[in-house]
Amino acid sequence: MNIKNIEKKLTESNQPKYRLVQILKAVFQDNVFDFDKIVNIPKDLKEILKDEPIFCFTPIENLESKNFNTKKMVLKLEDSNIIETVLIKNSKGGYTACVSSQAGCPLNCAFCATGQNGFIRNLSSEEITDQVLFWKKFINENKLNGTLTNIVYMGMGEPFLNYENFKKSVKCLTDINLFNISDRAISVSTSFSNIENMKDFFNTFPQVNLAISLHFANDQKRSTYMPINREYGIDSIIDFINKHLEKYNRKILLEYLMLKGINDSERDAEELMGFINAIEKNYLLHINIIPYNSTYKNFKTTDFKDIIDFENYFKDKGVNITLRKSSGEDIDAACGQLAGKIKK
Repeated sequence: MNIKNIEKKLTESNQPKYRLVQILKAVFQDNVFDFDKIVNIPKDLKEILKDEPIFCFTPIENLESKNFNTKKMVLKLEDSNIIETVLIKNSKGGYTACVSSQAGCPLNCAFCATGQNGFIRNLSSEEITDQVLFWKKFINENKLNGTLTNIVYMGMGEPFLNYENFKKSVKCLTDINLFNISDRAISVSTSFSNIENMKDFFNTFPQVNLAISLHFANDQKRSTYMPINREYGIDSIIDFINKHLEKYNRKILLEYLMLKGINDSERDAEELMGFINAIEKNYLLHINIIPYNSTYKNFKTTDFKDIIDFENYFKDKGVNITLRKSSGEDIDAACGQLAGKIKK
């Protein structure tokens, strides 16, 4: 919702300042998504706001996984570009909204459908937060059992390459007068794209959870499949993590996508262990190993038995590691599958 537009209309019509507070409370806290249904504002104001949209996009396709735990919405932006957002039932009985920060992605990671489709543009802060607002409305209108409890920036795009809008969106989500979501309920995933922006962000939001899409602990391999590594290599990541953990003492998640025959060998495990050992407070690391979710590329996921062997290698060494269960693969809503296309 474009708050500045609403504020401008209120000013132009000489409305008292408290009207904005009433409108924001109705929409963000009371789940009233129609200005005409806000009971404590006058009819003339409702008339002024009647053409003001709540959302800056139009839902054009709704997909639901076979187990009903994951829902994906394809959204058409005002300039006709397409993005996707996902709602996931989490282990605590609530819902997690997975939001996009860009239309497309400039990083061109070889195994990711979003990156392979190229970069279109950055999303505004409203286009980001409206995804969360949309899922709040969806949960409310469909009377789903549970509330929206967590936000993850793990959809389309690289948040730290759309930094100002990403940062504004987090400020909005944590504003007690708007979404009022705890910093600790927000997670941001990055392929490690801009160190200075990351440092600045966590100076402002030290309690937000950080997930680093590592996937390779070898510079040559990571640079081959993740070109951003040519700018920020493994040593840069290790240096950043060490300084981050020393300053904030907060757990960091390392994401490791299992690609058959590429990063799942015993040598790969040893290199990842070397990466972990280079982190001084490595007890604050948690490794998430993720089976590869099929896209139109010719990658395959590691065989399940080999994934378990890979996981056990680290468990035997006392490493915090979890095999993450993918959600929504059947509707192209899982990790790396968001492509911004209508499913045929």
